[in-house]
Amino acid sequence: MHSRKTKPRGKVEVKDAILDAATKLFAQRGVSAVSLRDIAQEAGVNHGLIHRHFGSKENLRLEVQNRLMVKINESIGVFSSPQDALARGIHALEENEEFWKVLARTFLDGPFEGDVQSAFPFMQKMVGLISGEQRKGTIRKSIDPRILVAGGTALVYGLFVFEDYILPATGLNEEPSSDIKNKIISTWLSLTTE
Repeated sequence: MHSRKTKPRGKVEVKDAILDAATKLFAQRGVSAVSLRDIAQEAGVNHGLIHRHFGSKENLRLEVQNRLMVKINESIGVFSSPQDALARGIHALEENEEFWKVLARTFLDGPFEGDVQSAFPFMQKMVGLISGEQRKGTIRKSIDPRILVAGGTALVYGLFVFEDYILPATGLNEEPSSDIKNKIISTWLSLTTE
């Protein structure tokens, strides 16, 4: 039995229903554990419509990931400093749990075809922002901005995926997790300043 109350009609409604269903199921169970029939049932559509609109499960996965990336970038908005960007990024990940769950499950499922997503606007903006801060002298010039962004991203995603292990294991589970995550990121960033 599908979870939609009304059957989607028209190309846009059908595509949205399929994307919504795939996002929900991929976040819950992972891409490899979800069949096209599961997605069709959840969306309330014939599974042949998935092939018609997306061609393959891999194309559907990529479209789900790109759609989630657009949503998370809208949640992050405009930022003015590395600290502001990371705080906004943490908040956006908290609001868009499906994004990081689908991303983590995609990698945990093993090899997949193609790219994870087709664009990385937040990461590219962060590399540019770090480079600008280096020119201002607020972040050490000896650090490759790409390395700093990669490490910060790994730290943030690791905090989300392993939060229930990391925070209690270190005795940091007494404050709200978003406050602790911001403190961890701020401390990490402070190690990079001149």
